[in-house]
Amino acid sequence: MKEWGIENKVFTIIVDNASSNDLAIRYMKDTIQRSRTLACKGNLFHIRCCAHILNLCIQDGLREIEDIIGKIRKSIEYVNSSEARRVQFAECVQQLQLKDKKLIHDCKTRWNSTFEMLSCALKFKEAFKIFKERDPFYGCCPQEGEWNKAQKICSLLEAFWTATHIISAAMLDPTKKMLAVEFCFPKLYSELDAFKYISKVKETINSLYEEYVVEETNKGAPHLSEFESFGSSSARKSQQSSNAGTKISAAILAIPVSSVASEATFSAGTRVIDSYRSSLSPDTVQTLLCGGDWLRHIHELKKKTKKAKTYQEIVLPIVLLLQYRWYD
Repeated sequence: MKEWGIENKVFTIIVDNASSNDLAIRYMKDTIQRSRTLACKGNLFHIRCCAHILNLCIQDGLREIEDIIGKIRKSIEYVNSSEARRVQFAECVQQLQLKDKKLIHDCKTRWNSTFEMLSCALKFKEAFKIFKERDPFYGCCPQEGEWNKAQKICSLLEAFWTATHIISAAMLDPTKKMLAVEFCFPKLYSELDAFKYISKVKETINSLYEEYVVEETNKGAPHLSEFESFGSSSARKSQQSSNAGTKISAAILAIPVSSVASEATFSAGTRVIDSYRSSLSPDTVQTLLCGGDWLRHIHELKKKTKKAKTYQEIVLPIVLLLQYRWYD
């Protein structure tokens, strides 16, 4: 930071919850605090990544029903293992006159696809029960109590799902950050804790605002003479308040809520760099990246961004059930 000349310009650092990060941030905070005063006494210096926190919460919750999720996943795999089983399951679905015609098989490292798999499987709960009666080899059907637990977990995951999209919107539109806080906290905490944490956020922002007001007041503006009117004093205070508001907006809205892209909120997988890639020197990496950009520009090619599919859709076959009527 000293080499780049930014040691007096750092306002916030966003990292995940690794203990090594906590130690490093504490050391940096103490070092920077010696040369200047941090805003809000350093309360805004260390920001924890929302994507990482959400993922930790959700993975802990899913671990509580790991066996149930395994049964539902195996049930879907069992139905999809042959065409005959898909047809037999489709007959159960049609008998119940269910509107949905697709099962979803999740990606284990993405909790959002597990949520979609559970939500979809719950719609076919009765179909799985009928399928169990017709197929003696199907032995992984969840019990009624297990379906109820899956339903409760889905209700919780839906709140996290909504919170995640609100956070993603806040990353794209910083003006929605306080809205995200007031909406998400009641979803993630008890009523009492949510009120306490929202009040703490507001208190910190008000404290920062007061600091900026004092800073604007002490900027060396000329003192009012005895002949200056009350109106001009009020105007100056109004201008100072406006300047403080602008500074706090620039400071708070510039703080990212996550250290990673919003898509990573859904993923439990890690970004792996193998030994071959990590052995490249910075100059080589820069050459490869620049060379690729130049070649695409010369040949007027666009870089394709392949979107990873988070789950597999299993379309059930259409079954025609014929009704026979006997006549005398």
